[in-house]
Amino acid sequence: MISSIFYTAALLSLVNAHGAILNAQGEAGSPASVGFQVNDAIARNCTSISPCQQDTTIIRDAEIAANIVNECGRTELTGNIDIGENTENALAANQVTSVKAGTEMTVTIHQVNADGAGPYVCDLEETGNTGVFTQNLTVTNNVPGVNGFSQAKTQDFNITVTMPDSMNCIGGSTGNICTVRCRNNAQAGPFGGCFAVQQTDTTPNQNSANTIATAATLPAVLAQVQQDQLDFDAANKANQVSGQGAAALKAAGAELPIVSKAAEVQTLSRENINGAAATPAASASASAGAGAAKGASKGAAKGAGAAASATTASTAAKATKATTATKGNGNGRNQNNNNNKRAIKLSA
Repeated sequence: MISSIFYTAALLSLVNAHGAILNAQGEAGSPASVGFQVNDAIARNCTSISPCQQDTTIIRDAEIAANIVNECGRTELTGNIDIGENTENALAANQVTSVKAGTEMTVTIHQVNADGAGPYVCDLEETGNTGVFTQNLTVTNNVPGVNGFSQAKTQDFNITVTMPDSMNCIGGSTGNICTVRCRNNAQAGPFGGCFAVQQTDTTPNQNSANTIATAATLPAVLAQVQQDQLDFDAANKANQVSGQGAAALKAAGAELPIVSKAAEVQTLSRENINGAAATPAASASASAGAGAAKGASKGAAKGAGAAASATTASTAAKATKATTATKGNGNGRNQNNNNNKRAIKLSA
């Protein structure tokens, strides 16, 4: 699939991206979330492709299935959006809003021009980063529009997105992160974005290797290996090109500022097999002083899965078992070491 990317690369530049998630506010008093890869240095009073559309997210199921992007899509400025990386960056920057079951979030969408209009639909990924969107979310007070079109431009709209009554956010280094994805139905898109939310009415999940329920089927593994072998040479070339693009972004000062924070160290015992989950140490330095740790968790979890289509009605019950199979992402594409998508099975 990646070998076809070079053929379509010229076409990608023709996409006019027209909607971005500027803000998502959950519980009162908590910080606001921001759409992944949304850049506050980009002007919001214009409609031109550059710079005004450069951080709009394009989320296409066909590109997800074809190894090009992860489930949160891409932007024209930075390419594929690594969900785990962006989640941890948001946590470090204190840009993750708090939610509970039933929370009504106010999500601000900036419509750049005509096909950034509504309606928008949103769905929920409860593991944060495995790519399995298990619940559709109710959207009210939607952005005006039909088939993603209206005459509005350079305008902000607040939509209301309601969290489900039953949910269990277990993702991220904090163990209580969900990913919310919203997008419209424009043919040139869909446009929209993803952002992280932090559930506060649940006990944060403590991962243990022997209790993680993801599983790849043998046919999916073999298909993944075959596809990766076909993609390998083209992926290496794409990585070289993306490296040149990264240098250009850095030189132009167009990179998003990243807040760095020391990662908490989670110590695991040698007898962890079939044992209870480990308790995280108070800090990295305290753990180091207590002795050499045999294992460390770095926050950004590698995931797997395929995107589920969203609708505005909250009719999709939480999946107790979600099974999906798709192809994996090529390594190092668009400056990211992407999360491989596998056939997975999630048990409740």
